[in-house]
Amino acid sequence: MKKFISILALTAVMCASQASAALIAEYNFDDSQANNSVDAAYDLAVQGSAPDLSTGAFYSDGNASNRLEVAGPGGMSDWTVSLWVYTETQMQGTFKGIFSNFDSPNTAYSWQIDSHDGDYRLLSKQNSNNALALGQAKLYQWQHIVVQKFGGNNARLYLDGSLVGTTGFNPGGLQNFRVGTNRNTNSAFAGFIDNIQIWNDSQVNANAVFQKGVGFTTVSAPHAVALLVLGFAGLVLSRKRMN
Repeated sequence: MKKFISILALTAVMCASQASAALIAEYNFDDSQANNSVDAAYDLAVQGSAPDLSTGAFYSDGNASNRLEVAGPGGMSDWTVSLWVYTETQMQGTFKGIFSNFDSPNTAYSWQIDSHDGDYRLLSKQNSNNALALGQAKLYQWQHIVVQKFGGNNARLYLDGSLVGTTGFNPGGLQNFRVGTNRNTNSAFAGFIDNIQIWNDSQVNANAVFQKGVGFTTVSAPHAVALLVLGFAGLVLSRKRMN
């Protein structure tokens, strides 16, 4: 009887642990909004000029003053950040921020995902002199980036559903994150950012998220010359997001 009770107790603990892992934020920019579609908390606030969300994605115009930001959930031991990027300019320069935490490279737990000399990469306070490359930016196509902090002091990196590697250091937290600028707020990515998702655990299947796709996002003049739909060819006349 005691053994049976112990098994039930262990099962209850495991279920409680699994139940605590959840999607806490999603920014899909549907209906030209920068709100968190999961919860009223963590809606993105506009800084600088009014953002261009007309395509159902956030258009980062390359001006670091024009960005979206929010005070996030703070220092979680484990988390997953997933986002999609699209650019028409591969070689944009250096430190072109896509997603960043905090506002200085000297702040503890600061980090950023950026475009740097044609590569997407992860840069943090712990590896400021040796950024980890995620892979090369590809023109005119959506690419999927995932960073997972696990074990409280390490991270896994994924590009388009494939594991790139692990960091070997603590990437930091989500105390105050921004979209469309770097940590210094002086260098910004030029292109589209969409379907940003944040989980409070590191067990999310990155390939499964990639396989779902970015959704149907209209990318039209003056930004591009076509209506792009991940996984489909040809012209699509309406937009519908796949979740």
